[in-house]
Amino acid sequence: MSEASKRLKNPELIRTQCLSVVRDLLVSDGPESVTLDLVAQRAGVSKGGLQYHYRSKNALLEALCEQLFEEFDSRYQRALSAEPDGPGKHARAYIRTCFDSTSPNNAIGTQRAIAMLALTLPSCRQGWSQRMRDAIAHDPADTTAEDRLLICRLAGDGMWYAEMFEVYDVDAPRKARLLASLLAMCDRATH
Repeated sequence: MSEASKRLKNPELIRTQCLSVVRDLLVSDGPESVTLDLVAQRAGVSKGGLQYHYRSKNALLEALCEQLFEEFDSRYQRALSAEPDGPGKHARAYIRTCFDSTSPNNAIGTQRAIAMLALTLPSCRQGWSQRMRDAIAHDPADTTAEDRLLICRLAGDGMWYAEMFEVYDVDAPRKARLLASLLAMCDRATH
């Protein structure tokens, strides 16, 4: 009996292991390094076992993209539920999510995986774009407020990208001040 056939079958664990390997390969060596053979080898599954869950490299990348979207959505919904109702609620929640140092989505490796997927997969780019269009639809219809809230969101994106590329050395107290400034700008935009 082969080693693979002796292993306990746990489909969820196998999928999690495979996506973790894809994330690591994507960040360390780029999308061209993600092959079914290498993912199967590093995840400790047979290629057939991998293909049972993910038929192709594209299916692996799409699944990782969806996993990262779900992680972001979970953090965003948590931030949204903590915000008081009113204009700018969605913008403030988005900015808090971008600045949340405890979020797995803001770990540098995860940020880089998200960026690589967005550059590699049109569907990932489109999915992200749709999420953002849905989020800004909640902003006030006042042109000035809309523009100011978008500027605040763009600043949140900028912080996220700056951390991903390790551009600035922003310590925790300064990051907290920047977050407070952006949230205050959101409040002023809607009053």
